[in-house]
Parts: sequence; C-alpha cells; structure tokens
Amino acid sequence: MSSQRRKAFTIEEKGAIICRLENGESNSCLAKEFGVGHSTISMIFKNKNRIKESFNSNVLKPKRLRKSRQENVDQALIQWFKNMRNKGIPISGPMLQEKANGFAARFGILDFNCSASWISRFKVRHNIVAGKIVGESSSVDQNSTTNWLISVWPNLRRQFSDDEIFNADETGLIYKLMPYKTLKFKGENCSGGKLSKDRITVMVTANMSGTEKKKLLIIGKSQKPRCFKGVKSLPVDYAIKLG
Repeated sequence: MSSQRRKAFTIEEKGAIICRLENGESNSCLAKEFGVGHSTISMIFKNKNRIKESFNSNVLKPKRLRKSRQENVDQALIQWFKNMRNKGIPISGPMLQEKANGFAARFGILDFNCSASWISRFKVRHNIVAGKIVGESSSVDQNSTTNWLISVWPNLRRQFSDDEIFNADETGLIYKLMPYKTLKFKGENCSGGKLSKDRITVMVTANMSGTEKKKLLIIGKSQKPRCFKGVKSLPVDYAIKLG
C-alpha cells in the first residue's frame, strides 16, 4: 500500500484551517476535505500562534506601490465590526461579506467580490472567532458603578445586617426553545424548524445571607392567559408588560 504524499499548505490555507477549527469545525472533517491525516491538521493547530504571526506578516505587508485598496475595505470592516460588538449586536459571516462588498462599492473597487476565503483571512488577521451569546450584557456605566461601590456602599452596608440586604435581578426565559445541539448518527444531516421566540421575564430576589427568597415575579404578555383558566392561585406573582 503506497504511502500518502504529504500535502504542502500555503500560509493562507493554514490560516483558514486554524480559523475554521476555532469556529468549531472538527479535525476529522477538515482532514477529509484536504485529503490529509488528522495529525497534519492537529500540527497546524498546535503551531497556530507562529502561523498567525507569519500570516499577518505576509498579509499586512501590502504591496505599497499600489496602496492596496483592499486594505481600505479591511480597515473599514474591522472598525464597523468593533462598533457593532460595542453595541452588543451579533455578527455573522454573511453579514461581514455583505458589509465588505458595500465598503468596496463605496470605495469604487468594482472588481472586489468578498469570498468566504477572504472573510476567513480577515478573521485570522483580527483574531475573530465564533462564540455563543450567553446572558445579557450590562448597560450600566462601569465607572459609576465602581465609584458607588467605593464611596457609597460601605456606609450603607454598615447600617444593615446580611438578612436585611436584598438583591433582585431579571432574566429572560424562552420556555419553548429546544436545544441548539443534538446527538446524531455519523453522516446524518441535522435540520430543525424555526426557533421559538416565546418568552417571559422572571425577576429573582433573595437576601444577602440566603435565608430569605422572595416569590418569583413573572412578567408576561397577556393579562389573562388561557392556561390560567380555572387556576385560583399561583406559586409566583404575575404581571403584564405595559407598553
């Protein structure tokens, strides 16, 4: 049995492989796609820091004689990306592609067509990876919060016991939402229906010592939901959202 010839990857291909691994694609899928062994893909990922440095060195040394117009697209796109993430807006690959094409048109680059590989290289250059959105980001000014904790909180704290200090917070409960992932047979395609967005808001309150928990406050959309028919009492407080 003849041994498989070792494939020589370009620095761009290695960068794209690293980006795809960081975005959750499996070693085995990439090995199969590129026709190499698992160890080759693993070695590329093991050396990702060195490869990224080399990749950035090659990409970010543009041929200054022609002042790469694509560099303008790159800079405009990363600035837009930063602005969107600062606002907490989720960004996808297709959104990046559409925005890059829009910037190219604005700069008069008629021969630019943002491809998946261009986006992959863009992600590697700027250390952008995929991630799940978890929880809710605070909109409170952190400097004001820190100042309050330092100058106001200590004096208030001394006036009350742990049993008397309560904390309340709200969270969204999307009660019909199915899991994002599932076990599946090898080779089986996973598909699902439209994700449910039905949700209620839940407020949770407890004291600092943990000895007292207030009844949950549930905020729904309907004043008298049909499921409440015949119900005389609830283990929670229920209210409706106004406006």
